[in-house]
Amino acid sequence: GWQWPEQAALEGRVRAELPRIGIWSLLAPPGWRLRGTLRADVAVAGTRAQPLFSGPIQADNLGLRSVVDGIELRDGRLRARVDGDRLRVDEFVLRGAGEGENGGTLTARGEGRWAKGGPELTATVQLAKLHASIRSDRRVTVSGQLDAKVAPQGTDVSGKLNIDEALIVVPEESPPRLGEDVMVRNAPGQIATADERKRQLPATRQAGAGPAPGVPVIPPKEKPVRVAVQVDLGNAFRVQGRGLDTRLAGTLDIAADSPREPRITGTLNTVGGRYRAYGQQLEIERGVLRFTGAPDNPALDVLAIRPRTEQRVGVLVSGRAQSPLIRLYSEPELPDAQKLTLLVTGQQSAGSGAEAALVQQAALALLSARGGTGGGFASKLHLDQLSIKRGEGGPLVALGKRFSQNFYASFERSLSGGLGTLYVFYEISKRLKVRAETGGASAVDLIFTFAW
Repeated sequence: GWQWPEQAALEGRVRAELPRIGIWSLLAPPGWRLRGTLRADVAVAGTRAQPLFSGPIQADNLGLRSVVDGIELRDGRLRARVDGDRLRVDEFVLRGAGEGENGGTLTARGEGRWAKGGPELTATVQLAKLHASIRSDRRVTVSGQLDAKVAPQGTDVSGKLNIDEALIVVPEESPPRLGEDVMVRNAPGQIATADERKRQLPATRQAGAGPAPGVPVIPPKEKPVRVAVQVDLGNAFRVQGRGLDTRLAGTLDIAADSPREPRITGTLNTVGGRYRAYGQQLEIERGVLRFTGAPDNPALDVLAIRPRTEQRVGVLVSGRAQSPLIRLYSEPELPDAQKLTLLVTGQQSAGSGAEAALVQQAALALLSARGGTGGGFASKLHLDQLSIKRGEGGPLVALGKRFSQNFYASFERSLSGGLGTLYVFYEISKRLKVRAETGGASAVDLIFTFAW
């Protein structure tokens, strides 16, 4: 018969001092670690039905870390106060990994309360050159502002972020995985066939774990999470891997009504850079990625040209990222066999018939690996060119190395013996270059190239 009336008065004080809150890591997702100290001195008043709290809450030496994601935030500080049914965060600071202030900061302020329908919260987060990820293959420094509002009806996140600096290294090979059309019939925890599912259904009902026959299972309704964030890639966003080394520039708009279904719209452009194909370092003249929804399947429009050739030849990539269309390109248009010879050897076809095929196959064998798109023998020797071509005295072996955007050197030697020739090229402009040579003869040439 003991009762506690709703209008019974409350009076008291809660004092807490936790020197370490590393145990809170148990509440974090797998792989995450949380640390810091906590102090609180909160007075309790009001009634049982409507308690009132007042007092400061402080935390120091806060840290958040995830080795897998490359996130390491430290030297954090929290200054908050409970006032009635509201919690006011006056100061919340976390610093990124780095010496002193070099890691950037994350600061936040906000206010929240617990309403009848659930928690309500408004917060503003400021990022100032924060090292958001420090992984060697995923380094990102970001600035900007995010505004968040949590209500019983859902969560809204908006803002604008600027990427101060980033380096994204794409692995050369994706981890193996089963195709979407593969069904594992005997996977642990799954029922192999529909007949086995029917046989197990009565036992499930007897255990009280399943619904009655004919009663549909209605999953709990998720509260919507609406996202509207603009991301500017800035002037130092580099991407490397899969033969690509370039800088991306542009602005993307990220929108979502659910965290599992983000939509990205916008256009990214490459700024300079190189693309390795058929054993050659091609210069990217045009690179456009158009996002129209799915974040992992943008439309591609990439043109990469082999430098130092009298005729423009290269690779054109179009289509979608998940199913790209790669074809040879030349200007003016040439047969594919001549395009390939020019792209691989840098020279016109050595002749016709078996001789041209032999030179082409020898060049591909030296330059290519797994279909001609990988590193191959030339890359293992740290060379940009390793080819066999036809000369006046017979086949020639040519080795080349590019030292800068405009400076290139090559060495050619006949397979039948004799002296070799060393060439040094310096490109003054797209059509004008200087060539110096020494070996059988010494000379300096000024070369002007035009097409018609």
